[in-house]
Amino acid sequence: MDFGELKQKSVTDLREICRSDRLKYKNFSYHTRKSDLITFIIRQNSDTHPPPTPEVISNLYDIFETEEDKEERYTEMYMEKPHDAEIHDLVNSLQSKYNESNVIFDSHNDPNNDIIYRGNKGKYISQYNSLGENGEMILYHGTNGDNLMSILSDDFRLTSNPVHGSLFGRGIYFTNDIEKAIYYSEKGKTTKYVIVCIVHVGDIIKGHQNMDIHPLMPDNHKRYDTSVDNIREPKQFIKKKNGTYNILGIITIENYKPHATSRRPSPNTSFKIKNTLYEDIILYWVPDIYVRSLHLILNNEIDKRCKRLDKIRGCKVDYPQKDGFTISRTQLSFKGHTFICVIRNNRTIVKIFTSETKNELIIL
Repeated sequence: MDFGELKQKSVTDLREICRSDRLKYKNFSYHTRKSDLITFIIRQNSDTHPPPTPEVISNLYDIFETEEDKEERYTEMYMEKPHDAEIHDLVNSLQSKYNESNVIFDSHNDPNNDIIYRGNKGKYISQYNSLGENGEMILYHGTNGDNLMSILSDDFRLTSNPVHGSLFGRGIYFTNDIEKAIYYSEKGKTTKYVIVCIVHVGDIIKGHQNMDIHPLMPDNHKRYDTSVDNIREPKQFIKKKNGTYNILGIITIENYKPHATSRRPSPNTSFKIKNTLYEDIILYWVPDIYVRSLHLILNNEIDKRCKRLDKIRGCKVDYPQKDGFTISRTQLSFKGHTFICVIRNNRTIVKIFTSETKNELIIL
């Protein structure tokens, strides 16, 4: 198969070629661009390329396992696993929902990551006699095509500057909401990539922005395993250690067209602020995780914990207002969201309120 023939084929056709002989084209899912796939296929068919061998054995396996162990591992590798059915159902539901798209699942088998994840689980069980309250879960991570090869080759990075923020602390963010994962992949583009992982969730705690490590549990014998956005109904799961999850594969959605129910909800409330004070006021939005403890936030921490939205000028003598007050521009919001008004100069909180209806007028 020469370059000219391959160039005429679509990315989907090239992937089908790879899927038809997974042994020869092992790890083809690393390549997301058409040019990379063509180069990869040509290289695998080259006379100078070494012939494919059975699944490469990690050096770690070679050191510790017997021939009997090796045979058992190979048998287990090709047996259907409990999560296979869950992934199959997920792909079918996505194909049904996005019936104009092409939904593909490419499995990812990395013996090294597999043994690291198994080893961490085994150590955990030997110490605590279980995998914690929530055990393991299949979770998702939406990413861009440019990041796929790096993640599959070198794992997720515990970066201090995450692309999508760190509202619930630094770490690797997973979700149990496939639509959320899709949303965070290739914004504005028609091809989406979602990494599917089996994740040790274990014991959970609600995260916050400055949570760099998970704290000790009340009995002090171990740390929490995972931080989440909401204890009762978590949607985001933050891991702070590599090796506590294993990548199972990648879901690719080609020709993606947002489904009506997958779009983010539109703001359903709005308000303006009438400032009758002499001082300039700064308006902040308060994340849900800080609403209950807002009284504990020091004035100099407001910029760290809350999101600054707008400045409303005061009625100063040097720029007097005709009616003795100024009114801010309309602020769109969601029902139940909390806001605070702070005097710009001395950082004093002058009002805390919750947005409840449309076209509210908040008077200071």
